[in-house]
Amino acid sequence: MNGWLERLSGRERRLLALAAAAALAIGAGALALAVRDDLATLRARVAGHERELAEVRRLAGALGHETPAPTADTGSLLGRLEAAAEETVGHERIASMTPVPGEEARVALRVTDAALGDVVRLLHALEAGSPPLGVARLELRKHPDRPARFDATLEAAAP
Repeated sequence: MNGWLERLSGRERRLLALAAAAALAIGAGALALAVRDDLATLRARVAGHERELAEVRRLAGALGHETPAPTADTGSLLGRLEAAAEETVGHERIASMTPVPGEEARVALRVTDAALGDVVRLLHALEAGSPPLGVARLELRKHPDRPARFDATLEAAAP
């Protein structure tokens, strides 16, 4: 093997070294993409398990077998909105929750990468609460690359 390499011209050795470097770079890139995809899959699985756990806790609380999981102040508008959003769309999809400037008792909630069904469940949960929270404004933006996913911004108002 060593004799074969020595018989190559300088140009052929450089081309061979360049091909080996390119193969290593491609292999490293493929490995990095595989790790990224695996991490994304694991994050999605964890988020799914968290939603299932929240649903189980909610159902168990409804049956009286368990006290509800501790959440933010459930009496305030912000706490009630956060609890409803975490229960329906999941904590990882909540992008922001901010009081609306100039408006008392109004909070803007921004949800990212949610399915339309999740947004509808959130609206239903807000309306079904006691007392119900009104939605003063709702904005849906469809993802151009994923037509089944939406970014939603809504302003919830206390009665």
